[in-house]
Amino acid sequence: MSTRTTSGFSEIPRDAAPSSSSSSAYRRHRLLFWVGGIFAALIVALFIASFFLDEMIRVRTQVAMNQKLKGYHVALAHAHLQLVGGILTLNGLKVIQQAHPHPAIADVRMMRFHIQVKELFSRRVVADVLLSHPRVHIDQTHLVAEKKDKVPLRQKGWQDALEAAYPFKINRFTIDDGDVVYIQDAVNPPLHLAKINFTTDNIRNIHAPNNVYPSKFHANVVIFGTGRATIDGHANFLEEPFPGARTQYTIENVPLSTFDPQIRQMNVAVSGGRLSSNGLLEYSPKVTRVQVDNAIVDGVALGYLHAPSTRQAEARRVKETGKQIEKQNNRPAVDISVGEFDITHSSFSFTDKTTNPNYRLFFSDADIALKNLSNHQQQGRADLTLRGKFMGSGDTNVSGDFLASQHGPAFDLNVAIQNTDLPSMNDILRAYGRFDVAAGQFSVFSEVSIKDGYINGYVKPMFSNLEVYNYQKDKNTGVRHQARELVIGGASHLFKNSSTRQVATEVDLTGKLTSPGVSTWQAFMQVLHNAFIEAILPGFDRAVRPNAATDTSAQAHRARSALIPPST
Repeated sequence: MSTRTTSGFSEIPRDAAPSSSSSSAYRRHRLLFWVGGIFAALIVALFIASFFLDEMIRVRTQVAMNQKLKGYHVALAHAHLQLVGGILTLNGLKVIQQAHPHPAIADVRMMRFHIQVKELFSRRVVADVLLSHPRVHIDQTHLVAEKKDKVPLRQKGWQDALEAAYPFKINRFTIDDGDVVYIQDAVNPPLHLAKINFTTDNIRNIHAPNNVYPSKFHANVVIFGTGRATIDGHANFLEEPFPGARTQYTIENVPLSTFDPQIRQMNVAVSGGRLSSNGLLEYSPKVTRVQVDNAIVDGVALGYLHAPSTRQAEARRVKETGKQIEKQNNRPAVDISVGEFDITHSSFSFTDKTTNPNYRLFFSDADIALKNLSNHQQQGRADLTLRGKFMGSGDTNVSGDFLASQHGPAFDLNVAIQNTDLPSMNDILRAYGRFDVAAGQFSVFSEVSIKDGYINGYVKPMFSNLEVYNYQKDKNTGVRHQARELVIGGASHLFKNSSTRQVATEVDLTGKLTSPGVSTWQAFMQVLHNAFIEAILPGFDRAVRPNAATDTSAQAHRARSALIPPST
């Protein structure tokens, strides 16, 4: 290496002297390395330390949640707080009803809380909660205990318990693959909702706080094995005194027979049937709205049982149902509407076990169409049509319309039942007329109108080709019964119209309703009862017995007296 001298001093080459910038960079790199190493060591230390805190976290979380719950408590198998990231994971969480601790009401495989990162950009620290594979088990004992408890279910502290487990307010909530089972008893199959998936966000109304329902939610579920339901809506979870929500719904192929054990308590039996529907539901402290755009029930068999042991309960139920319907009629905060409701390929029956003998009336191959039903008069009249076979043979056509009137029941009804096989009605003839028939056809025509507390209309029963006495049918009956049927049969022959071969009579149903406050439902049931029991059967009796004119007048009077209050 050569050097140059200038004025007696030697000159050092440039590449031989250390640079100040290089030294500074070196020192920075060493500092960053040490800081990074310390930070990484701290993270590792926190990660390892978090596992030693599991039991303490478990006990603290369990105690905090139980302090918020009323009538229930939780048992927590394991808890882990990941100090790095603030993620809290709860495993094996059981919710237990104190009145009936076995089995547990709910078993949550895993519940995870963490800070919702995206909301940090909105300068809000809120939580995201996930429930993975929750299983809810409810039986009759749980429901009975809950019914006896004076504290409503929604005030049992569920939300407070969740928030006690994690220090930040919940803003997003998700259920993944949930399952709900209701078991009424050991005999009947359970009600089962499976594959429940639910997600809602913006619970704290961080975004669009001025909207009526700022939070979105979505859910889907499998209903009773074959049915499917999907809901998409918005909610305000912070609304007081309880959260409000509005949602579009779609349900498909829900088996109705699954409800049979529950509704048998109301004297109704259900067999078969599938329900599909779509519409809108809204429920909040300010409004209740049920808007069924379309509903279809296919292939259902519904039967009502009138029994001596439940006679009083049935009467109370009909009265209470009527009161509830009238209570909601034209109520401003309640909006109920059905655009179109169809029942196809179905059957309906009524069995009366209070008579001797018992009898059963039914419609088969029935199709019902209901349109424009509403609880508000301003929505106009609803239309009803029914087609089917009365007692399996009588061609039935029913049409009518009714209005949610502010002045009591208001409806018009037209009924035509033709050529019913009369022997199929022998049980009711025996129960009310003490005779039966061997052959014949039955038809009935009726028009009824109710408005402003008055009823106008008639019932015209017609009987053709009557054969009351038949040796083969009656040979094992008593002599008095055979003689009675011979007399009735002979009288029927005398009263036949020679040109039509029919026996006809007509009963007037004009008068006042029994009570000005009677509901549309009660009025409708009253008309059915008076038309059939108090008009059709006496009409038959009058047609077949020469001395029945006086009896029929009394029976018609009873029919009207059920509608007209006694004079004072």
